[in-house]
Amino acid sequence: MQPPTIHTRGRPRLRQVLATRLLDYHEKYLKGKALNNSPRSAVRPIKVVCISDTHNTQPIIPPGDILIHAGDLTEDGSFEEVQAGISWLSSQPHKFKFFIAGNHDVLFDDGFLQKYPHQRYGDDRTRHDLDWGTVEHLHDAWRTIEIPLARDDGHAASGSQTTARRVTLFGSPRTPKYGVSAFQYSSEEGEKHWTTKVANMGKAFKASRLRSSTNSNSADDDTTILITHGPPKLYLDQRDFHHAGCPYLMDAVYKLRPRLHIFGHIHTGYGVQENVVLDRVRQAHDDVMIGWGGIRTILLIVFFMIWERVRERIGFGTGVDRDRVTTFVNASVVGGVDNELKNQPIVVEI
Repeated sequence: MQPPTIHTRGRPRLRQVLATRLLDYHEKYLKGKALNNSPRSAVRPIKVVCISDTHNTQPIIPPGDILIHAGDLTEDGSFEEVQAGISWLSSQPHKFKFFIAGNHDVLFDDGFLQKYPHQRYGDDRTRHDLDWGTVEHLHDAWRTIEIPLARDDGHAASGSQTTARRVTLFGSPRTPKYGVSAFQYSSEEGEKHWTTKVANMGKAFKASRLRSSTNSNSADDDTTILITHGPPKLYLDQRDFHHAGCPYLMDAVYKLRPRLHIFGHIHTGYGVQENVVLDRVRQAHDDVMIGWGGIRTILLIVFFMIWERVRERIGFGTGVDRDRVTTFVNASVVGGVDNELKNQPIVVEI
């Protein structure tokens, strides 16, 4: 992949059409391949409940193992709004509850409040005064939890040295600059931010994948989840007639390859893209679509497609490795100009 640049090159329509057709053909080929390292069928999957952009609304939350809120808990970001939202999240029965801030949750952005003190709304209380209850706040930070293994019949899993599945989560509130709100970065800052975070997260995510690949008794017992407020470029980020996601975040996703990526911010992008294979063909396609790749990248797509088939013919690459597969979730529950509650929380089983 060509390195990101601040001023991306032109995007001839013909190249985009050609790259898309090649990807479509490649995906048809991948559909006939099995998914390697699948979890044991007798073990109950982990239920992750995904919500984002509630903007002071309180939708009914379905049950699950992990509850994740991907930002914009509030409309104005006042202390009272934030505390009310956190108390609501804390009251949910899920054992693990995680929250990251969004651009509307200005209480968490000290630099923004220094520049725009009127958005404290006359309240001297700060984020340090919040009562978090049972909610964990991830701010450019990662956390590893363990969820006990259980069979579909509700009994504890047996016959294995592993008794729990590890889940490593990373959360970041930052999004590309748009208007005046919290946690926003310019193109230069975005590239630097995600380059730094990939270096920090990479060790934790790679260690998680290594444990899974070397644990013959319990395949896929380690799972990685990336939580960002905004979407990566091209993935559930459609707004009006353009893709509003961040290209540098997209680049980070290819490096980290989380099993699940949860976000919001672009309300019109609500939905799920399940089990996307983040291989070299798709990565080259995405580079062409956003202007980071030209005709040489098109030729690389063709080469990678041919090489994939050659590997299969000689006995390698007979399936798709699970650590190359990501499910994308835009969990925005509000929509419209008045941010009305329109969508349901999304439950993903992993």
